[in-house]
Amino acid sequence: MQDIIKTNHKQNVKHIIYFVLLFISSLTFGQTEANFFSALKSGDTASMEPYMEDNIDFCLFEDQQIMSKKAALSKFKSFLNNHKILSVEVIHKGTSKDKSSQYKVAKLTTSTDTFRVFVYASGEIGAKTVKEIRIDKF
Repeated sequence: MQDIIKTNHKQNVKHIIYFVLLFISSLTFGQTEANFFSALKSGDTASMEPYMEDNIDFCLFEDQQIMSKKAALSKFKSFLNNHKILSVEVIHKGTSKDKSSQYKVAKLTTSTDTFRVFVYASGEIGAKTVKEIRIDKF
């Protein structure tokens, strides 16, 4: 009887550890996405850099180009320097059926205008997953 209790106790401890790790990892994914949009809100392009792939499809209004992460961040920084950010709000999001990609649409409100920011990522928004950023007038 004691062997059964010990075995059940070991299994319960394993299950608890598994769920705690699963919970922590889900919080981490949510934080990386929040960190990306937090960096956007503060205009901190350097903090956005780790989330981007080495080459990215960057579209600023009608100017769409595939460029290096460094060039895209430079263009993005120039845009942000000309537009004082008041708020950033994720207004829509979606995930592919097989969970291999996702997108977020944010409303970027500045002192002069409102813009739509589209972010496309392979999988969850995390390290080196952002493949595309588009900025259009809202």
